[in-house]
Amino acid sequence: MSEHSLERFDRRTLSLEAPLIEFWPSADPTHLQHDEQVAFHRLSQAVAELFGQPDIPVAHILAKHSVGKSALYRAARRCLRLHPDGRIYGFRAVLPFQHVKDYERQTVVEPTPYSTSGCAGAFTQLLRDYPGIEKALRKAIKARSKKAALGRQVRQPIYDIHAEFVAACRNAGITAERYPLNTKRVAFRSLHTYVLRTSHEDFAMAVSHSGGTKTRVRATDDVQAPAATRAFEVVEFDGHKMDLRLDVRLIDPMGMEQVLELHRIWIIVALDVFSRAVLGYHIALGMEYNKDDVAAALQSALVPAPPRTYTIPDLQLKPDGGFPSTVIPETAYACWDWFRMDGAKSQLAGDTLTRLNRIVGCWTDNGRGGDPNARPHIERFFHLIARHFAHRLPGTVGNSPESIERALGEPEGNTRLRVELTELEDMIHVLIANYNGTAHAGVSGKTPLEAMAFSVKAQGGFLRTVPAPLRSNLCLMQEARVVVIKGSTSKGIRPHINFAYVRYTSHALSGNAALIGKKLRIYYDVRDIRAVKAFFEDGAELGILTAARPWNFTPHSLRVRQEIHRLTAERKLRLDPDECPTRAWAKYKWKQAKTSTRAANGLAKVRDTVQNDVIGDSATDQVLESSGTAPNVEVTLQEPAQLPDPVQPKPKAMQIRRTFVF
Repeated sequence: MSEHSLERFDRRTLSLEAPLIEFWPSADPTHLQHDEQVAFHRLSQAVAELFGQPDIPVAHILAKHSVGKSALYRAARRCLRLHPDGRIYGFRAVLPFQHVKDYERQTVVEPTPYSTSGCAGAFTQLLRDYPGIEKALRKAIKARSKKAALGRQVRQPIYDIHAEFVAACRNAGITAERYPLNTKRVAFRSLHTYVLRTSHEDFAMAVSHSGGTKTRVRATDDVQAPAATRAFEVVEFDGHKMDLRLDVRLIDPMGMEQVLELHRIWIIVALDVFSRAVLGYHIALGMEYNKDDVAAALQSALVPAPPRTYTIPDLQLKPDGGFPSTVIPETAYACWDWFRMDGAKSQLAGDTLTRLNRIVGCWTDNGRGGDPNARPHIERFFHLIARHFAHRLPGTVGNSPESIERALGEPEGNTRLRVELTELEDMIHVLIANYNGTAHAGVSGKTPLEAMAFSVKAQGGFLRTVPAPLRSNLCLMQEARVVVIKGSTSKGIRPHINFAYVRYTSHALSGNAALIGKKLRIYYDVRDIRAVKAFFEDGAELGILTAARPWNFTPHSLRVRQEIHRLTAERKLRLDPDECPTRAWAKYKWKQAKTSTRAANGLAKVRDTVQNDVIGDSATDQVLESSGTAPNVEVTLQEPAQLPDPVQPKPKAMQIRRTFVF
């Protein structure tokens, strides 16, 4: 509220600028005497009607509550003043003996030599008249407890700040006959009080000035997720690094099986708080999981879990185990209301928040990172995973370098029993499915699946689900991008789009010159960008656009393509015109895989395509090169005996002239 608006009382203007009466800070008058309480209630009700009911005349309000006009106007001005807590005073200003304004001295301190009294309000008056002095003081107070550096003090004494204050006064032109230089201690006590009051305005600064080393996190006004009272109301989401050393078996370019050690593996889980059921998970490889891994975990929590064939013969699910999306049909594609996560950059990425808001339609509760109490249920689940699973497997590294599990995991350095990646994927799938079918103390001894089924039945089977069009056309893993159709009729360049350094086109697009210059919105799967789905700006579908050769041979992700172009730009990777870029990238990675676990992780991420497409045999290569440009075409390899016989080369007689050798 500006000072100008408070000079003259204008009921209409103040009513428009003042907050609603319902949001005014209240007051508790129970400690007052009876007559003071009566006066408080009369004046507060009059102020409430003055601002809350602008149609009632002021004279009617004065007569109804028996208050004076000057008292009402004075109280109205006082209520709209700004409180030190950042809000207006509100009804707190109506309390008797309540000061809403600090004392402001108007007279100048008399030039009495070395005076010790009669200077009330002089220090505040000095700072008001000389803003430069106040700015210099606040800067010195803020830098009082900075970290020690060359030529700096650890904690600046108040005497040094006083010396800077006196120097600032002299630089401002204050002479020895004026305040504060004409006082006995040169306003030392007033400065000391000001330093304390200023430092206490910021709790962290007050702790630092007091010699403290740690400041607890302050309370936040952000909206937080409520307590879960039903299924799919609150979901906790987080990633956990597995304490394991893993191996992966891959086929090298020579066709031989190789065993590589992986660098790091993560498990990303979405857990329903009410039932404690795990909705979905994803296993990520790499130093850290990224937004694509987060999207894969979210899609796993929404889409019904597909059946899985295990490579371990005796591995099987419990009869009561499984995932909610398959055991309880009503929970397929079900959306949650609150999404509780930490401050990881992959979870706070714009694409992740867009997926959550537009597709799932939920609120996000971004808690503090590294605080187990902020997401206790999923942290407890990760504790169970580590203690009863990861730390009991060969190759475990434990939770610290001195842990006993680290020594017992590989006795005498024997790595033959180390878990492989495919085996770990099977075991984690069975472990989580069996966890959902095991009695849990957090849900009164019921299994998470039973608790979820009970909640769904109590809700009448009504759950928010992903709309059907989004399930088929715009899957959660796909991202959108706006591109312009390129082409030229004068140069004979057919219409196409450029995406991720590669041209994309289709039969319908390449033959229509009228589309050149128009914009398209394309959706693509970051795991396989050989094809994109295009829509016009008005929402009409154009169809599937396919990448140009040779980028349409082998499935590859967006990150793999970006890495290929980075390596070619750095001249570390050379591509022939008709060579499959993913094949060349895999060969380059194989040269580093023996010495770099990061390269092994890169090969493990695309191990399915590496095994089948990138490093396939000659028969696979022939089919790939003759299978056209559509990336979604299913290719069936024939037996070697049914392949066409290769053309036998015919010898050609060489014509060599007769020569003489001396």
